[in-house]
Amino acid sequence: MRTHHNLDNTVFNGKVDQNIKMTIGDTSSKRIRWARIQKGWLIKTLAAKVEIAAAHLSQLEGKTTGTAEMKTLRKLATELEQPIWFIGCFENMPEDTFFEKLEKARCYHGHTKVEMAEELGIHERIIFNWKKKEPSQIIKEKVLLYCKILD
Repeated sequence: MRTHHNLDNTVFNGKVDQNIKMTIGDTSSKRIRWARIQKGWLIKTLAAKVEIAAAHLSQLEGKTTGTAEMKTLRKLATELEQPIWFIGCFENMPEDTFFEKLEKARCYHGHTKVEMAEELGIHERIIFNWKKKEPSQIIKEKVLLYCKILD
């Protein structure tokens, strides 16, 4: 059989090969590909839905490390009908320190650092100071509410 689209060799004659067995995977790229194939979509189909180039999506699916930008992950999660934490593989992020917990919560919310700062009503530069020193008790209570998504 001949593939119709060279960006996805699992698609033959315009249909997903149902005999391909895939595991979900433990990287963002594997999970994006898995979720796309579960929908029966070509790379170009999903790329059009999230308004990125098919070649870019192909690169995202082929990455062995790293992940897409948060805004792209949000669009992918929405179209693939999967939680952003799943698509981003965020459940494996550490949360041993206050700052790590905050970063993990930010990813679970699907926020950029700027969006998280806006949500918390603070300037984003203040957040970077929390790597060394935790915030005051008043701000910390608000931040802990933001982190409830991890519970």
